[in-house]
Amino acid sequence: MTTATSPFFRRLLMVSTALAFGGMLASLGVAGRDANGLRFSFHWSAPVLFVAGAGAAVAFWQLIFRFDSGGTDQLRGRLKLAAGVLSLVAVGCFLFPLRLVSPDKRLEVIFGVGFALVVLSGMGWLIYQTIRWVEDASRAEEERSEDR
Repeated sequence: MTTATSPFFRRLLMVSTALAFGGMLASLGVAGRDANGLRFSFHWSAPVLFVAGAGAAVAFWQLIFRFDSGGTDQLRGRLKLAAGVLSLVAVGCFLFPLRLVSPDKRLEVIFGVGFALVVLSGMGWLIYQTIRWVEDASRAEEERSEDR
């Protein structure tokens, strides 16, 4: 059994992602604006948003694990749809707090957010390319060892 298929690792992955996604959604319910600027205060929607986010993350991982153990084309389609929806929610959570920025600073913040997205996308591309390179090297090494 590899680390990636161990039940402990899968539970750890699901719980940590659930906490992160739930916390991200819950933070939307506690941030606001008043006369003094930005404020954080408890709102009834925070626990509801946390549970919804955590549940969505757990359901997503269960879908991934089900697909990993023998996925069909229908399951692949559901997985792509779920990934797309969660990606849109994450981007929405990233952009939603822009409503709290004062109008005179909004353009600067939007520029900064756009720049951050470009930088993070570049880093994501580098990580993706590195993973592909490592996987290709691993496959080549396995083929060499089988030929011996």
